[in-house]
Amino acid sequence: MNDIDKIYKELGEGICLFPFIGGFYSTVDAKSRGDNRVILNRITPCCVWQNGIDNSWHEVQEGATIAETRNSDGYRRIREMFLAGKWKDIPGCNSCHIAEQYSNSSTRIVNNEYFAENIEEDIIALVKEIQANNFTSNTIKHLDYFPSNYCDYECVMCFGGASSKRNTFEIKHKSSEQSIVLNDVDSDFYDVLTNVDIIGFTGGETIMQKQVHELIDYLIQKDLAKNITIHILTNASQYPENFVNKIKAFKKVAYTISIDGTGDIIEYQRRGAKWNTVQDVARKIKKTAHLHNFVNYVLTSMNVLNAMEWIDWMHDNNFEMFAVSPVHRADHLSLLALPEEMKATALNRLRNGRKRYQHYMPDRDEYRYVRGIDQIIQTIEQATFDPVQLQKFVEFIEVENRVSKKPLHEIVPEWAPYF
Repeated sequence: MNDIDKIYKELGEGICLFPFIGGFYSTVDAKSRGDNRVILNRITPCCVWQNGIDNSWHEVQEGATIAETRNSDGYRRIREMFLAGKWKDIPGCNSCHIAEQYSNSSTRIVNNEYFAENIEEDIIALVKEIQANNFTSNTIKHLDYFPSNYCDYECVMCFGGASSKRNTFEIKHKSSEQSIVLNDVDSDFYDVLTNVDIIGFTGGETIMQKQVHELIDYLIQKDLAKNITIHILTNASQYPENFVNKIKAFKKVAYTISIDGTGDIIEYQRRGAKWNTVQDVARKIKKTAHLHNFVNYVLTSMNVLNAMEWIDWMHDNNFEMFAVSPVHRADHLSLLALPEEMKATALNRLRNGRKRYQHYMPDRDEYRYVRGIDQIIQTIEQATFDPVQLQKFVEFIEVENRVSKKPLHEIVPEWAPYF
């Protein structure tokens, strides 16, 4: 196990380990109507890397292997910038930059901690070897794999490239069709798998995807599973017994469960969710995960007023590992759209709720709930209201309300004056 504090001391507080010894690999091409860009199979630095901002940072040649892409001029420049402490100048890292402005967490921070906890080799030595080799890396210790957008939810903050049901909804209701192509893996994909320590399955809903099951079967048949930790991202809509039994072959199993609220609010924000099922599956996962069960909460202007109810549910069910992730790539759903009087209401509820947890001391695991509340409070306080985003939010939600079981303003009455 590596010491995260030592990693930051040796490599810099702004380091992100993914571009050095990790990668996000997708075989899904998603292209919006009227978009003429050529989108190729590619490995990118991480799952929230923003390709569209400046493609010169991540040039991909048609037919290039994973190894060739990871050691292109742009990719090596990314690594060099991180070690120079200039990561905020990398356009594709904008998502984490914004997240860290509003809170004390981001994908970068969470993943660094995950690397430190689960990679046995000396991470500092690996990174310095890459630096000495002109920032060329032939090492992938953690691979996130996105094989399909197939999903049983049509989450309001999602998009067609990540959800088949959302894509169908957008074609029907918003005229924003995305052309989705599912490709075969690249020629050196299976070579990469022989040296990985961690594979993260993302989607779509990963447990439903045949490509995930096929890769799991392959790793078991090749006797690789016993040396690999798998990390499964799931919406907790299902937990089939055959899947649970199959993954027992792996060294460790970890889960990230997407739970953005309780009751009606999660059923609105993650359309297709059934709260009773989500609770049941989440509790089953908690009992069976080898490594950890991590809950991810996407913070939006839809669920922020109900955030304290989510914290209470997490506490009552003893889910101690979680992250609050402000929605990205959708400013109209972010707290920028939240009117000042609603910000005041949300802050009041959180501060009053915090009093129930303030007896926990910082050295106790339960103090995580206090930190979670403080992070949401900080995110609200730092968000500057933008009336343009509010107008976009109202127009967007009016469409969503037509197909939801309940309109948002019946679930969150504070929104009623705007609809």
